[in-house]
Amino acid sequence: MRRHPNPTQSPASAWSGWTRIDAHCHSNASEGPVLRVVGAIGIPECYSEPEAVYDQAKARGMDLVTITDHDTIAGALSLTERGFEGFIIGEEVTVFFPEDRCKLHVTVWDLTPELHEEIATLGLRDDVYQFCAWLKERNLPHALAHPVYVQNGKLSISHLERCCLLFRGFEVLNGAHSGTHRLGIERLLQWLDPERIRALSIKHNLLPIFDEPWIKGRTGGSDDHGLLNIGRTFTAINARNDAFIREPRSFFDLVMQGRSQPGGNAGHASLLAHQLTTVASHYTSRHLAADMDPGQRYLASKLLRFAGVPSKKPSKLSLALHMTKRKLLLGKRQSLPITTALRDTIGPVLEAYPDLRERFDPARWSEGSALSQHERMADFADDLSTALSRAMASGALDSIRKHDKLGIVDHLISYSILLAAQTPYIFSLFYQNKDRNLVEQLNHNLAEPGSGASALERPMKVSLFTDTLGDVNGVCRFIQNAAQYANENDRDLDVITSTTFEVPEWDNIHNFEPSFAMDIPKYENLQFVLPPVMKILRHVDRHQPDVIHISTPGPVGLVGYIAAKMLRVPVLGVYHTDFPAYVDHLFEDHGFTWATRKYMQWFYKPFWSIFTRSDDYIESLVELGIERERCSSLTPGVDTNLFSTEHRDPDFLPSLGDEGSVCGHHSTTETVRVLFVGRLSVEKNLPMLAKVWKRVDAECRKRGLDAELLLVGDGPYREQMIKELKKTRTRFLGFRHGSELSTIYASCDIFAFPSTTDTLGQVVMEAQASGEVVLVTDRGGPQEVVRHGETGFVLSATDTDRWVRTLVELIENGARRRTMAEAAHAAMQEMTLTTSFEHFWQAHVDAWHRHLAQLGIESIEGGSISSSIGQTS
Repeated sequence: MRRHPNPTQSPASAWSGWTRIDAHCHSNASEGPVLRVVGAIGIPECYSEPEAVYDQAKARGMDLVTITDHDTIAGALSLTERGFEGFIIGEEVTVFFPEDRCKLHVTVWDLTPELHEEIATLGLRDDVYQFCAWLKERNLPHALAHPVYVQNGKLSISHLERCCLLFRGFEVLNGAHSGTHRLGIERLLQWLDPERIRALSIKHNLLPIFDEPWIKGRTGGSDDHGLLNIGRTFTAINARNDAFIREPRSFFDLVMQGRSQPGGNAGHASLLAHQLTTVASHYTSRHLAADMDPGQRYLASKLLRFAGVPSKKPSKLSLALHMTKRKLLLGKRQSLPITTALRDTIGPVLEAYPDLRERFDPARWSEGSALSQHERMADFADDLSTALSRAMASGALDSIRKHDKLGIVDHLISYSILLAAQTPYIFSLFYQNKDRNLVEQLNHNLAEPGSGASALERPMKVSLFTDTLGDVNGVCRFIQNAAQYANENDRDLDVITSTTFEVPEWDNIHNFEPSFAMDIPKYENLQFVLPPVMKILRHVDRHQPDVIHISTPGPVGLVGYIAAKMLRVPVLGVYHTDFPAYVDHLFEDHGFTWATRKYMQWFYKPFWSIFTRSDDYIESLVELGIERERCSSLTPGVDTNLFSTEHRDPDFLPSLGDEGSVCGHHSTTETVRVLFVGRLSVEKNLPMLAKVWKRVDAECRKRGLDAELLLVGDGPYREQMIKELKKTRTRFLGFRHGSELSTIYASCDIFAFPSTTDTLGQVVMEAQASGEVVLVTDRGGPQEVVRHGETGFVLSATDTDRWVRTLVELIENGARRRTMAEAAHAAMQEMTLTTSFEHFWQAHVDAWHRHLAQLGIESIEGGSISSSIGQTS
């Protein structure tokens, strides 16, 4: 028996000997609005000439051809009347369940004008039951199109069950809808047998329309609306004895006998976006170009080539006259920034895509325009968008600095145009995922226990969004630890960020190059970035996570929120930093603090669950107006292998000589070292530490004690702190990472962390694991991981005398220091990364399962999977 070729993305040669037809495609006879929201301005859903549809189908290897326009056969009839060979009239008929107006589309073939008229005169569109009886009576081949596409918000599992009793044919593969649909539809059709059909019939009190209703015909079609994908998705039959099927009706008779095989490409967001763009391009060319000035027409003619849409360019004379007139009227004022940027960037960007440039030739449009090369075109759009953003950035910043109101407005308009140009991609990503929940329900209800088909039996996937990953802070360390643990323990955690800073190069960390990045003034190690939204959303769409985790409330975090809405999945997050308190420290401006609080309230409002790194900050979230029941603290954890007393090297720090020293001092193996790790900034309360250390250093000199302060990290307070501590034994070591950081931790004796705004203080745990006595304030989360008097001290944030006294006592009393250091190291062995990560992961599993339960996807007694299909109510 001959094997079927791989039905998805198989080369044409794999289908040699098979007869193929793209069973679902459209021409310009489909005159309904491309989208309901633009129906008022009359943009139709398709501009493809019927002859062009036929030609492209043949050019792409289709043996037979059809056109299935929405509720009309006018386009198809025009080819039949002119005798196009191997062609059959089709129609995509809109029908409704009469009891609730649930909308369906059904592709029907071998229609005649008389049969088409019967659909209307008999009122069949309003009653799917009568329509299907008519299909049987007239012996018409047909297929329920895109069966799990929720068209008017009413389609349910119950409707699909009834469809199994009503229809003989099902479109299993649709070239405009997500490939995830196919698995569910195939599973449903394979599940059918005489006994299950009988059960469905009893459940719905509905007799099957066709004989042997468990046998279904399977079709595939591109559902093309723009001469982009015709022939790339198809229905194929391998005729017995290799006989070639020349008559379309004979072909579809075999389809209805269940002998067909769908093949080719499933749909995806870029494909749909390019269909919409093509339709919009035709509308622009036909209805808008005439009203454009010569400059606009010239630019439009260049851009419309991407869609394979002809547009007459203005003459060189009219263009020159227009430019002269523009200069006289506007004087020195230039075009909109996006116009200049587009002129300067599109050429260089296009040089990297010679294959797209080749498709500007009208002679090749029958094969497909540049927009038909979906992945390449999406990449080009991303690169062009990034190039345009960067090209306009300097001018935008300059306008802001100069308070140029007109320039600011021009740049706002330009960025708005750039965003609008990406609307088809954004819309398509949301559109392609809108049926995800129904597909999940279908797969679950059909799943046999232990098959792995149900969502409850597959591993969870999480996408984590963070604005910070390359810095030296607790947030970065927490995320890096989680990513590393997930990598090593086969957990699907996908970390997404956008920064110019160096981040770990791991398979599950994805750093997208920012469209725009600038250092925050006075915070050279912090950036404001505009992430490449479309690139990230496309990546997340491919990953298809079950839960979105947002770690920071910045631009990348906002993209994470968009992704959660796009995928219709729960969004969770961690409140890593008390931003209102940070802003209050930085600016001492009530207005800024108030605005930050309002933003935090808005940002975290839609989260299913919000975690803090400590119990103390649950109250901070409650004060922001977040319900207490949505807040919980994560089990803290530290990498006890990376941060351990085993990394202690008494010779390492003395080997640095006077590196980083503000007074040129050298240390020895006997020097007692006080360490701080983190951002060197005011909000870390470092001015207080500077005051304390000046007094400690003076007291130690007086007593003959050899001690130094080491600071690892960088930030805006560094230069000021150097000035304040100029005559003290202090060493600024800058950023340190990996094993070097581990050695520094383990080779120091005391860890001083005066911050009052940290929600946990990951560095405090790392210091204790490395065998350091720690000093923290009585504000914020760090106090919760310190056992006062045993592993360290929790001191008043305002009592500098107490800080001085405690530090001097610890420097002087080596025996007590070593005892407490051993206790600190031992205490952290209970707070392992494994315990912390598993708590983090389980919290996301719980949220995911709550989401599934809302969809009716949950275990029943005995832990087996609920299979509602076919059960009587």
